[in-house]
Amino acid sequence: METTKIPGLDKKTTLVILVSSGILIGWSMVSSLLESGPVSASIITYGLYCFYWFYAIRYRNPLIQRLLVFGTIAGILELVTDHYLVDTIDSLVYPGNELMVWSSPMYMPFAWSNVLLQLSFVGVLLTKKKGLLVASIVLCLAGGMYIPLYEHLAKDAGWWWYHQNVTMIFNAPLYVIVCEALISLSLPFLIQYAERHTITKTVYLGIVEGVWILLSAYIAFTIAH
Repeated sequence: METTKIPGLDKKTTLVILVSSGILIGWSMVSSLLESGPVSASIITYGLYCFYWFYAIRYRNPLIQRLLVFGTIAGILELVTDHYLVDTIDSLVYPGNELMVWSSPMYMPFAWSNVLLQLSFVGVLLTKKKGLLVASIVLCLAGGMYIPLYEHLAKDAGWWWYHQNVTMIFNAPLYVIVCEALISLSLPFLIQYAERHTITKTVYLGIVEGVWILLSAYIAFTIAH
């Protein structure tokens, strides 16, 4: 179990992450109820992403800085996974009436960065309190429930949806739930490694996470579609 102090891990930052996570969930719920369309996804995504950078720089928080770098790199590489889901297996659908990069909305890398930051921060807390193994298991289960919540809300919000030619749980395919669980499983280990090395290593670990997202999607679709 980790006992040394982690720079940037404090009560104020914990509160900021928890409150901002709640805001994201609340915004998604309201957007779903109002069927507000892609513009609401862009507003909350860019707003949160800019806020996290402001907080990291304003308060010189090294943990949030690293998580942002990690999440941004992984989020950019997730565009490959989106292309796989949209064009290779023809499962994921975006409305298309928005700015796109390759097969994804322009905001998507930053949306992934926000969610990876939130989950990774929780992973840091759990690792410090309960150790790496427990943190990985808990985050795996939490990620398998937390991210698919957005998948469920996104359809009614008009952000994205899935062809229902696979096993579904509400509006989320079973393979997506398995994929998100696998992604979350990796976070405590990678983030713990990033804490102990240079920022350049954090970039490399973001690349590793981006590749793992694609592998997780492939594995999950193979075994659970």
